Amino acid sequence: MTDKKCFENSSDHIPHAPAEEPMKNRWSQADMANMSAKPPSLFRLTVYEYRRKLSKHLHYPSFKLNDFKSSFYTTLKDAEDQIAYESKHSKAFIQEESGQRWYDRYAYVITEIPLGIGIELQTRGESLSERVYLPDGTLWGIRDYCNFIPSFCHGEEYNYWGRLNRFNGRSPEEIRFKPGDIVEVFGFPGNDYWSDDEVNLAIVVECPPTKDQVKEQLEQYAATHSGFDICDHHLCSIFGHWQDAYAVLSESCDSIDHASTISLFKPSLNVSRHRANKLRRMLGLR
Repeated sequence: MTDKKCFENSSDHIPHAPAEEPMKNRWSQADMANMSAKPPSLFRLTVYEYRRKLSKHLHYPSFKLNDFKSSFYTTLKDAEDQIAYESKHSKAFIQEESGQRWYDRYAYVITEIPLGIGIELQTRGESLSERVYLPDGTLWGIRDYCNFIPSFCHGEEYNYWGRLNRFNGRSPEEIRFKPGDIVEVFGFPGNDYWSDDEVNLAIVVECPPTKDQVKEQLEQYAATHSGFDICDHHLCSIFGHWQDAYAVLSESCDSIDHASTISLFKPSLNVSRHRANKLRRMLGLR
């Protein structure tokens, strides 16, 4: 990380260039004192498609996706406008000749990437925020908090990033599934519990906590701790992104696993009675 600005207007670089305000790639202590402040960022839109398009080639317990295209935007609105445009030109349809259903787009993901900060974007899905959209462009879920702390932090910067990393629970409307529901788990870098570009059928075991539940947990914790234990830097290690997940069971895993809240979808393919009953037996249901 360097303290130099992104652009320098000098005669050595751009002859006779007028003086301009340089792009901001570093923020001040005053910025960090504001809990709502975020570093400057870009928005990456990734398009996910079914790897095999015809329904006769798609089946559970899992199938593959392609993330063949990514594009970058300076605003969230520009990225969402592109989703609206692309979703109009990508529809599932029935092939007249074979009667097979044709599947195209699976989902869109917008990832907010900080400028001037090193992150593990592909391996761990680190970002300032993330949004998942359905094939028709409908917003499905938002992770509105950060899920990493930069390695260059010093002093008050730890508390600044701790505030950005805090998970405060989900509203009841955001928790779309309940224990016993059969779902698809969308594997992408932001869902770092699962293989990327893969979709797995699963059954819900436990739901993520609500805002009221997290508030109660925080109050109970604060009543018995003090000092460093209740600073923002430490609290994010207790109330962080790992809480924002469903516990699930799938055929591909012998034990309970977790999947980020915004990565669970309704099944996009037909689920046979045999497979549904198999998942319910794994959960102990009949």
